[in-house]
Amino acid sequence: MKNTSLKNIKTTKRQVYLYWLKFLRPYHHLAPREMEALSTLLYYRQELSNQIDNEELVEKLLFSQEIRRKVKADLGGMDNGVFNNLLTALRTKKVLTKENKIIRPLIPRMEKDANAFNLIFNFEFADEEK
Repeated sequence: MKNTSLKNIKTTKRQVYLYWLKFLRPYHHLAPREMEALSTLLYYRQELSNQIDNEELVEKLLFSQEIRRKVKADLGGMDNGVFNNLLTALRTKKVLTKENKIIRPLIPRMEKDANAFNLIFNFEFADEEK
């Protein structure tokens, strides 16, 4: 295919969410620590989705005390205040709704037990002003 560049990135299932958010940074404008927190939430959301077909239940369980505890531990054992400030920042930047749901455009479409994930960018060139 002309006008196409393909790069393979070896990563883990957990780390792919951080790459996803780094690539989408022009869209969401999150700071590095916010991306780290959101990528961890996305990882656990996918893990829940692999086990539960009910999206409403997945969204509810994602912010349960058990998952919150795991996310805080994964982020270096942060205390509740720091974690809550991160969630507030994610709501302020409108990547989390006030109901604590991750906005749909930031949830990658991954199949259960996938071995790979493809992300395709389509760059459309705007006419340059002279």
